[in-house]
Amino acid sequence: MKKLIPLVVLFTFFSCSQTPLHVESPERDPANFQTCFEAMSNIMNYKTHYGPAAQVFSNAKSLKELEGLYGGDNLIEIQRRISNDEILKNNANLKQLLKDPFEPKDVPGKIKAIPMDDANVIYRAMADSNVNKNHYCYDPKGTIGFCFGRATIAHMEAIVREVHPDSVKKIWIAGDMGVWGHHVATMVYTEKGWIVLDTNLGRSVDIDTWIATYMPMKKGKKDIMVFVTQAGRFGPYDSSPYNAINLFNTNSADFKKANDFFSGYFHDYFESLDNVKNKPLVDQKKAK
Repeated sequence: MKKLIPLVVLFTFFSCSQTPLHVESPERDPANFQTCFEAMSNIMNYKTHYGPAAQVFSNAKSLKELEGLYGGDNLIEIQRRISNDEILKNNANLKQLLKDPFEPKDVPGKIKAIPMDDANVIYRAMADSNVNKNHYCYDPKGTIGFCFGRATIAHMEAIVREVHPDSVKKIWIAGDMGVWGHHVATMVYTEKGWIVLDTNLGRSVDIDTWIATYMPMKKGKKDIMVFVTQAGRFGPYDSSPYNAINLFNTNSADFKKANDFFSGYFHDYFESLDNVKNKPLVDQKKAK
């Protein structure tokens, strides 16, 4: 398979200034961070699930079936509600499902299984993003963590590199880990299987390594539970996909960092993503 060509992103100087980035004007067009997000949303293939979660997850025969069993429920509450025996059975079954052959439907121009080197390209794009490098600007007290932010970035960086939308997913853990009650990372399907992109580990890792890293962090008697969802799921609390309110705390022209719970984290990321100047990768490959 031909290697993907990393996109070149033109980064602008970034500061931690909390001054408004846009003049309030009801008549002006949406900001480029909003239009960039909307364009990316149109590429995602996301199905929202509703209703209560099941009580048994370990009998699922596919990742799609398993996610359906979560319903629209809070992943953290699912882990708290079910028995520890079922958590262990779920984790074992999920690890097996992730090792099963994965063959999504063809989508013209989209890559189902990327080379491992390209998974590392996506990892580096996430790790080297301005918002990740300047993490302290958005989370000076260390109370947000932004694992969900990095997972979102990895998802977007995979999409712009023409990775098949179903070959990008999110892997979650939920349970008492002391400071945190959950964690999430994006994973991509490669020629070597599913690979997790998590800056906490400092590199791209396989599923077994990722899960084994976090399992010992449990506090109390109940084990940590592992979940896998479509990449477009925003948070653990319900099955809602990305949306402008969650990401930007606004759906209008009056964006101000001071009014954003995330201090402009996603605004600044999509602003930088909007600066990509290269042609789509599929066009570059045709030119070869």
